Amino acid sequence: MEELISLKEITVTAQSYEILSQVSLGIRRGKCTIVMGPSGCGKSTLLKVAAGLIVPDRGKVFWEGEELSRLSEKKLRQFRKMNGFVFQDAALWANRSISENLALPLQFHHPELSASEIDRQVNGHLARMSLISSSPLRPSQLSQGERKIVSFLRAIILQPSILFLDEPTSFIDHEMLEKMMKVIGEYRERSCTIVAVTHDAHLTSMIADDLAVLKEGRVLASGQLSEVRRNASREVSAILSQVLSQAATYDSDLLDLLGG
Repeated sequence: MEELISLKEITVTAQSYEILSQVSLGIRRGKCTIVMGPSGCGKSTLLKVAAGLIVPDRGKVFWEGEELSRLSEKKLRQFRKMNGFVFQDAALWANRSISENLALPLQFHHPELSASEIDRQVNGHLARMSLISSSPLRPSQLSQGERKIVSFLRAIILQPSILFLDEPTSFIDHEMLEKMMKVIGEYRERSCTIVAVTHDAHLTSMIADDLAVLKEGRVLASGQLSEVRRNASREVSAILSQVLSQAATYDSDLLDLLGG
């Protein structure tokens, strides 16, 4: 299956420190790629590079075979319109209400929409996550988990074909988590290309097709999930056992429940 986004020998530095070092990674169209690794290994930076939010110091990013840095303004806008990004810290506009935060992508990418249509779409998304009463509030008036949900809703309000998720389930209570999982599952069923940084074993076991394992800014292993786990080195296995042990337990418990 063809790669929708390709990272070729990406290096990102900050004050002479290499956050990413010579990273090459292919993201398959219509599949879900999970990025795992210890804290501080460059996962979030990799996600932002793939989404075109960070320009690497060295290396190239390709979308549909074209280098991002060489895209025309029209094509770059098309690329951004196709993307939805859930930031680890939510990254909401502090001086805007929740409904205004969700309306911004619609106003920017669909100026032809009427105010009433934008309100209808915003309220529909908020209602699905039981946040309609929070629409006039500012982000500071919401819990950390609620802000993450709003960031998620903002990411999907344009119905993207590429979804970037940076620790999407952190700080979210069980009820909200189930609703988010359902929506992510729906996007996966529609063959949306998903790239997710997560330590959530349940989410990983539910949606992962491919896996990339990072350590200290380098890709230790990448490929289809089953292949990476089967051929993993001791170093990769140590990282996977830490992150995926809950998923393995969950699967075993499920088999026991079914009489397996």
